[in-house]
Amino acid sequence: MSARILVVDDHEVNLELLVAIFASKNYIVSTATDGFEVCRRIKADPTMADIPVIMVTALSDVDDLVRGFDAGAEDFVTKPFNFDALMARVRSQLRRKRQYERIVEEALVDPLTCAFNRRYFDAHAPRMAARCRAARNPVAVLMIDVDNLKQINDARGHSAGDRVLKEVVDRFTSALRPSDLVARVGGDEFIVVMPETDPDAALHIAERLRSRIGDTPVEGVAVTVSVGTAASRPDAEEELDATLQRADAALYEAKRAGGNRVIAYGRGRTGA
Repeated sequence: MSARILVVDDHEVNLELLVAIFASKNYIVSTATDGFEVCRRIKADPTMADIPVIMVTALSDVDDLVRGFDAGAEDFVTKPFNFDALMARVRSQLRRKRQYERIVEEALVDPLTCAFNRRYFDAHAPRMAARCRAARNPVAVLMIDVDNLKQINDARGHSAGDRVLKEVVDRFTSALRPSDLVARVGGDEFIVVMPETDPDAALHIAERLRSRIGDTPVEGVAVTVSVGTAASRPDAEEELDATLQRADAALYEAKRAGGNRVIAYGRGRTGA
């Protein structure tokens, strides 16, 4: 896939030249004219701060060099620049960015199931909930526990239990939206956070997930899950922790009732 390059230069002729160079190498090119301001904005935004910035400046412009590094630039190319040297620096920064992204992904994704891990959940779920709260939209939470995983591990071995967990997550994600967050927060425990989802929709989705897991064995093993659901009320300005606590209480009721069921906080149960 082609990388996207933002070319920034306050001289239109230089801008056109750089655009032509990168476009000829199949990069997707955008442009801007104020390099220092663009760099500062990129580095101030946590979602973009890892984007590498290479600035082009005249060799004698020491002040610009200092301003650029202060703004967060990773590298510089001096004018008049050599095309091959510029491309080599771009390729180098793209490699570093990809390596960084791989390291971040490994740190934030559960290696067994490929669901997000607790660290990612703690960092991103509150932001999702805050955005919903600001827009006065509900956010729903599903607390999910795989029933009797210990017995599966004891009877068939931990490798079988691992395959069960991976298949469970695969079935979850195929039934959810890309905007929904799935995180593994314990050995057999998962949380799903669904923005813009009301209590009725959360209950319906939870029952669909429960059926999707329970209706088809995993490698000949009967697997079921228990689910507790809760959803925030937009008018109540509820923090995510309160919604999580209510979903956890509902999950506890589902497990106490025998498992393989969904309980919506304050609304009763569905399932076995």
